[in-house]
Amino acid sequence: MSKLSGDWDRLEGMLNPSKIAEGIKRAAERVGNFGASAVKKGIVSGSPGGQTFTPLSSFTKARKGSSKPLIDHGDLVGSVTYQVVDANHVFIGVKKGKEVNIAAVHEFGCTIKVTPKMRAYLHRQGLHLKASTQYINIPPRPFLRPILQSDEFKAKVAEIYIEAIEGIFA
Repeated sequence: MSKLSGDWDRLEGMLNPSKIAEGIKRAAERVGNFGASAVKKGIVSGSPGGQTFTPLSSFTKARKGSSKPLIDHGDLVGSVTYQVVDANHVFIGVKKGKEVNIAAVHEFGCTIKVTPKMRAYLHRQGLHLKASTQYINIPPRPFLRPILQSDEFKAKVAEIYIEAIEGIFA
């Protein structure tokens, strides 16, 4: 007959569900913070995950006085956030706006039907659309997916969780 020896009280402490849950929660916070920071850096650099944004139209450059996509006043960059939803999920992104989900417009692009009111507004702004122009196309400028789907991000998430698990059992 064999006898197991060791520090069973220590092992029981390491396997404590609340200690494990706390370690996982800390890891999720680190993942969220890292992801949100990486997305912000990607927007500012104009090349998230190494994918350069589609250049702005000449009208948009003239209107905003800059050629940097997704940056006017810093509102989008400032609204990038994260929230730990539960032990298995971290939201990293931009919370939806009241009228238009502008983050989704930038991420996926969109086609906007030109209304008479819009046509008149754009005319006053110096953009004179042809009478035949019925739609304006805003090209996608993904700023979330290139980061969150990258191998670098996935490797960092794995590293964070491995460190958390090792910390639980240290």
